[in-house]
Amino acid sequence: MTRNTTAVAVACLVATVLLAAPGGAAAQEEVGPAGPVFSDTAARSVSLDEAIRIALRRNPGLEESRANLNLAQYDRLTATGSFLPRLNLGYGYSNASTGRLDPTGQTITRTSYTLQLGGSLTLFDGFRRFRQLRSSRLQVRAERAGYRESRYEVIRRVKQSYYDAVANRELVVVERDRVERQRDQLQFVREQVKAGRATRTDRLRSEVELNNARLALLNARNDARASRYRLAQALGSEGRVAPARDSTLTPDTLAYTRSDVMRMALRAGPSLEAAEAQVEAARAEVEATKSSYLPSLSLQGGYAWQNPEFPPENRSWSLSLQGSLPLFDGFEREAQMFRAEARMEMARAQRTAAELALRTEVDAAYSQVEAARAGMELARANVELARENLNVTRERYRLGLASILDLQSAQIDLEEAQVELIQRRFDHRMGVAQLEALVGRGLTVSSEGESQP
Repeated sequence: MTRNTTAVAVACLVATVLLAAPGGAAAQEEVGPAGPVFSDTAARSVSLDEAIRIALRRNPGLEESRANLNLAQYDRLTATGSFLPRLNLGYGYSNASTGRLDPTGQTITRTSYTLQLGGSLTLFDGFRRFRQLRSSRLQVRAERAGYRESRYEVIRRVKQSYYDAVANRELVVVERDRVERQRDQLQFVREQVKAGRATRTDRLRSEVELNNARLALLNARNDARASRYRLAQALGSEGRVAPARDSTLTPDTLAYTRSDVMRMALRAGPSLEAAEAQVEAARAEVEATKSSYLPSLSLQGGYAWQNPEFPPENRSWSLSLQGSLPLFDGFEREAQMFRAEARMEMARAQRTAAELALRTEVDAAYSQVEAARAGMELARANVELARENLNVTRERYRLGLASILDLQSAQIDLEEAQVELIQRRFDHRMGVAQLEALVGRGLTVSSEGESQP
């Protein structure tokens, strides 16, 4: 036995032992959209729409963005309340072991009852309240835009994980078909060996290729199982989550041109909208800070009574009009103004950077969609050509006009063409998902799990 023949035999033995282990290619199979795939009873089957709903309800990052929006809304409520009067009610009762002179100076008493009702109303504060109210409203708008951006980013990540799981499931089908072809090829070669038209080396090579195919199928199943865990992580769910059995990577038609998508993104893209809202909020903060240089005027009043006995008899009221003009506060106002203006400049720079990034990302995503669609047409043609080439090579091998290496090369070409088609479909789906996240709306004519409004 030669060294090469010995190596081939050892490889066959090792591969067979590995595949006989639990979880190998002989695992129980389930039915998918393209036939049997593999069993995973612990995985929960969900559609893409359902997966998006679950993620929007559970995603931690989205919860944080929602909390920031709630805080901004409460700040707006506080700014609105600054226009209303302030009311305070004070009351008290005291008792002592020694007597004291009551407020009227007529008797000695040990007890005292007091009640005070006071209020104040700011009449003018240099328009600070109006500017703070506007600033708070713009901050709510900024946080709402940030929440919308986070929401579409969550949808994009869910789609990526979902399509990845679907693609891995389809790759399992490809590897399963490869095993079937290699098994048929081995049987065919054995018949050729018996007929004297092939050698023992051809049979050993076919056995090695069959075991390689089985190992590839095992790895594909492991990748599919891992992708289900990643999908569950994107959804914030425990355990594996599997795509629905009828989910495929079949692309939908993009309903808009490149220029249309660019205009929609620049007009209402979540990232740019959030950046613009931050600029407006920063500008309003600068205007509110300028109000600290103006005078303020407030009205204060109160009603009170105090008496050693109950019910009271000594009552009093007060009313005052007070104002103030800040002259110097150790440059604190100047520092606040500098910080507010610096934040505004930073917001402007971030807005410019966001627009440039948006233009670049939209153009790149649209190019990815176009390239993927063109690549799909070529990949489909390559699959048909590779399948036909395999049939021709098989017949030529039967006639002794091709070697076993030619036959195995034809098998590999078909598998690579099928994998390339899956990859192109995945790229198309992800390109559309990226565009929808950048634009903030659905863009396909009929999209499975189209972005929610």
